[in-house]
This record gives sequence, C-alpha cells and structure tokens, in this order.
Amino acid sequence: MEDNRNFMIAIALTMAILLGYTYFYDAPLQQEAEQTRQEQRIAEAKEKGEELPDFGSAENISEGTPRYNQDGGMSIAIDRDDALQSSPRISIISPHLKGSIALKGARIDDLTLSDYKETLDEDSKDVALLNPTGTDQAYFVDFNWGINGAKGPDADSVWTADNVVLEAGGEVTLTWDNGEGLLFNRTIGLDQDYMFSVTQKVTNRMDVPVKVAQYGRIVRKGRPGGMSLYILHEGPMWSLDEGIEEFTYSNLEDLGRTEKNTAKSTDGGWVGITDKYWLVALIPDSKKDFSAEIYRRGDGANETFYANYFHNWTALPAGDSYEEKSRLFAGAKRVSLLDHYTETQNVKMLNYAIDWGMFDFLTKPIFYLLEFLYKFSGNFGVAILLLTAIVKLALFPIANKGYKSMNKMKILQPKMQALKEQCGDDKAKLQKATMALYKKEKVNPVTGCLPIFLQFPVFFALYKVLYVTIDMRHAPFVAWIKDLSAPDTMLVTNLFGLIPWEPTGFLALGILPIFMGFTMWLQMQMNPSSGDPLQRKIMLFMPIIFTFMLSQFSVGLVIYWTFSNILGILQQWVLMRRQEQVPAIEKAD
Repeated sequence: MEDNRNFMIAIALTMAILLGYTYFYDAPLQQEAEQTRQEQRIAEAKEKGEELPDFGSAENISEGTPRYNQDGGMSIAIDRDDALQSSPRISIISPHLKGSIALKGARIDDLTLSDYKETLDEDSKDVALLNPTGTDQAYFVDFNWGINGAKGPDADSVWTADNVVLEAGGEVTLTWDNGEGLLFNRTIGLDQDYMFSVTQKVTNRMDVPVKVAQYGRIVRKGRPGGMSLYILHEGPMWSLDEGIEEFTYSNLEDLGRTEKNTAKSTDGGWVGITDKYWLVALIPDSKKDFSAEIYRRGDGANETFYANYFHNWTALPAGDSYEEKSRLFAGAKRVSLLDHYTETQNVKMLNYAIDWGMFDFLTKPIFYLLEFLYKFSGNFGVAILLLTAIVKLALFPIANKGYKSMNKMKILQPKMQALKEQCGDDKAKLQKATMALYKKEKVNPVTGCLPIFLQFPVFFALYKVLYVTIDMRHAPFVAWIKDLSAPDTMLVTNLFGLIPWEPTGFLALGILPIFMGFTMWLQMQMNPSSGDPLQRKIMLFMPIIFTFMLSQFSVGLVIYWTFSNILGILQQWVLMRRQEQVPAIEKAD
C-alpha cells in the first residue's frame, strides 16, 4: 500500500510541478539571467569606453551622436480623437489595418486592428495598437535620421505627402526640406497584412559634406493593462546575433536613470515590444550591421519605454544622396503569418515573438495539429475534441496495458486484504508478501499510472497553446462558450447569471469544470479501491481540487480533460466487461 500511496501523491505533485514550473521556477530564473546579462553589458561598455548614440536625450548634439528631439511626457492625458486632430494625416486603409500617419513628425502613431475586438460585446471597439503622443497610452513608431553638421527633421517637422491615403499594396512618399540644402524623402509601403516597408533617402544639396545615421524607434508610454505575469513574456525584446532576448518592464525599472540595454547585430534581426497577442517590431536591413537598445525613462505617469535600432554613421558628400531601407511589423501575432515572414522574407526568428516556452518542441506541434484539425472541422472546439481522440488513440497501447493492470489489481483486492490480515502490523512482511503476489499474478501496479502521466505533457502543451496563440482568442464552440481561451462563463456560483454578482477567483466556478470533476470521480470509482485511509482521502479530494483548479483555466482545456476522462471511462468499461468474461486470475484461487 505504501507504493499506492506514493503513486497517488506523485500524481498530484506532477500536475502541480507541470503547471507551476513557469510561475515558480522558470520566470525567476529568466529574470535573474536577464539581470546578469544587463550588468555584464553595462560593465563591458564601461570597460571599453563605448558611448552609444543617445536617442532619449534633448542635450546638445556632439560628434558621434544622432540628433533627436525628445517628447516630454504629459502629466494630463488628452482624448485620442483630440490627439489625432493635432496633426494633418495620411489615412491607412487595408483589409486588416486602419489608422493614419501623422505628417507632423512623420510618425506611424494611429493603428487599429480591424479583425479583432477588445471584448466579445457587440458594441466593442476594434483593438487600438498604436496611439498618438499626448494620450495616456501613447505608443508610436518613428523612423528618422541622425544628422551631424546640419539640421535634421524632428518631432515638430511637418512633412508633405504625394497622396492622402496609404492602401494595402501601395506606397506614399513624404518629403521634408530643412531649408539649408538637405532634402529628406520617406517612402512608406504596406502589404496585405501588417508589414510596412520604409525607404529613407537624404539628398545633400549643400556645398559641404555631412554625416548621417538612419534609425528607428518604438516609444511606449506606460505599461499595458491586464498583463499576464510569468505565464508568458510581455514587454521589449530583440532577436540579434545571439538569438532571442527578452526584457521585462520590471527589469528595465531596475536600470539606472541613464543606463541602457545595448547590443549589436551583424546578421539581421529585429527589436520590438510584444504584448500577449500583439507585436510592434522594427526590422532593419538584414544586409547591414546595426545596433539596438532597450531602456526606460521617466517615472509614474511619465514612465516611457524605448526599443530602438540605428545604423553606423555614413559620410554624405556634397551633391550625393544616401538611402536605407527597413521594415515595421505592427499587428496580431498570427502563427502562420509570423512563420511566413520568418521563412520567406528573412526576418530572423520573428515567429518566436510568440512565447512558446521552454517546451516548444511539444507546444508547437500540438498547435500545428490543432490548426490542421480546425481547418478540417471549422471549429476549434471540435478540433480540441478530435485532438483528444487522437491523443487517446496514440496512447491506446500503453493505456490499454495500464487499464488491464488496474483491473487485475481490482480482482486481486480480496487476496491483498487477506494478506493484510495475515501480516497484521508487520509492514515489512506485508510489503514482501504483496510483491510476491504481484510477481505470481504478473501484475505491475506502476503500469496503471502511465495513462495519467503520459497525458500531462499534452495537457501542459495545450494549456500553453490556448493561452499564447491569438488563433484561440475569442474562438467560439457551442451554446454559451464564446471564447475557448477564457474560463467557463456559465457560473454555478451566481446561478448562471440570475444573481447580479460576478464571482472572481475560485468562486468563479463554471458548469464545465464541475462536469469535468464528476467524470474524474467516476473514472476513479472504476479503479481498484484501497484499504489505505490516506489513499482513499486523496482519491476523494483530487476531483474536487482539480475542479476548482481548472475553473481558472481556459474552457478549451477543460473540454480536453473532460472528453479525455469520458473516453477513458468507456475504454475501462469495455476492458472490465471483457475481464469479467475471462476467469483467469482466477477468482477461484
């Protein structure tokens, strides 16, 4: 019985370990590693005496530092519509995006995602991704030039445009003249999805040479609401020569007032800011070296985060022109779309803007299988049911062996009870006699745990898929289930909405988690009962614990676990019927 007791405890601990790994171990470890990397970079930069161009300062410009006018944070935010009226604009019209480009500063600062609503309410607004400066959630992209030896464009420069609309598949060219002999052209294009192309050109019509350095920056005021702590990464990140590196908002807060995270790339990459479902990423020309920096400035209402890249200084002789190209991704993190840009447009590891986690070798295949089943069935809920059946089928040989072992254990219960009476309180003797009985009847009690243990990795991978992929966001199933990525909304604790109360936490107990708990209890009742009081208590409370625990998880995960229980019950019932017809282990002994 000691083995059985340990087995049941191991089941509960395994679930806790798999679901709590990211929260209690991986996230603190990643934060510690990130902080170490930050300290090493800062120390190395100080040792080498390196000074990187400062895009976050309005100090006087000196040799080697691009010119940039810093936006002062506003303590009183203004309405978004009022902010949009503060500059003449070019409209953006595409199948998936709508918004505008401000001609004052030539910023991309107004983007909403036409395919995604903030909530499931019928009157919900489209998700606003980028917002103009002056609003409480200012979030914009700025491409520009550092100029040494002349005046360059800044936040107050008003550009002219050759068109009033930027359509998907089209381009618009902006122009600004500094009045001293430098002419700036910026051609912005947009594909059918979320990728902007930006070609910047500066022409030197002066009699003297100048130095130019092209750069791009993402500026975000404040932190997004409703962040998902530890479960996945939200915040600045980059993909450079050493791969993906993530920076949390709290880690950036720990940096000194003038410190920055900096790195260089010689093999392409990108730098950006990611949310759970959305990404804004600057993609410099992959054929040219560039430097990147991520940092935070300001406090409280003026807290602002920056993700920038910049190219090296280039000498521009009198009478010559210089041109550089870059791209901007601003939109939803659809898996197929990010894979497309990564594989066909040479955007290094853009598909890893989705936080697949350390078990991506399992999580990604589960997603691709689920996506395939969705295309086949037309409904992600049905796809989850089909996935459950496939997993059950794949594990059938092992599960079948496990269920047979449990059924044999059930038949052996009278003999085991007799051994317990014979051995009394002598646990060593009982253990030896029990092992001898197992050997004689060719029963392995550990085999019975395999069906449950083998489901945990799939369960964890599906949990991650439902949580981090936008494909599951607001995906309906049937009846009241309108969002498979959210917890069950049909709550028993408020009588399915009849009581005007919105329970939270463990009090938000839906009907599906309760049904899941019932199927779990029913399946356990089909297993051999134990004379061990501790094991019986664990068996009694496990369905209750799982019911409350899974009530906080996405309903898609509850559907998977419930249907898996139902299939397990059917499989075990068939085996029990067959066992009753075979007098082998020999009820006669």
